[in-house]
Amino acid sequence: MVGDLLTRDDIIRGLRDLVAEAQATGATGRIHLVGGAALALRYFERRTTSDVDASIAPESELLEAARTVAARNRWDPDWLNTNATMFVPFAKDPDWETLYEDERVVIRVASAEALLAMKLNASRRGRDDDDIERLMAICSVLDIEAAEELFEEYFPGEVIPDRGQRLLADILAAGEPEPAPIPPRPDLRPNAERGHQLGLGH
Repeated sequence: MVGDLLTRDDIIRGLRDLVAEAQATGATGRIHLVGGAALALRYFERRTTSDVDASIAPESELLEAARTVAARNRWDPDWLNTNATMFVPFAKDPDWETLYEDERVVIRVASAEALLAMKLNASRRGRDDDDIERLMAICSVLDIEAAEELFEEYFPGEVIPDRGQRLLADILAAGEPEPAPIPPRPDLRPNAERGHQLGLGH
């Protein structure tokens, strides 16, 4: 599967395996999810993603565990990576929501508002259009002024790039964004832990 795209089910399975690997090896840390994987896990169904963007601390142990998971699944070694860390807003807390937590690993996802600000900052036509439109509906950001106000909260002193302004204008010209169905909250407990709770363990 090396080079293939990851579905929502792939991401959930990968994170479950990562938690299990951390428990087995003693790795510790926290994973803060952003980007397409965060959207697919928590906010709406979307196209597949090539990787899982996250801020990870400390990085070394969890990324090593992620490479082990990749080898088992024949995924790209950097299916979980920190390439987007520099784009995570710092002026305002992204209001991380905890999806999983044990004594070793914490997995959180950024709020829809923070993800919208990040998507507006990127504004890659053909890649971010649908995500921005759906996030606008979730966040009740229904005009350019509201988008600019939200963006300023997370990136003070900056403005939405010109390409983002054009993208917003095109989205709003098509009508008010419609909210998409919210997927079920992902269960990121590893298989053994879920099996024990169901009475399948010994």
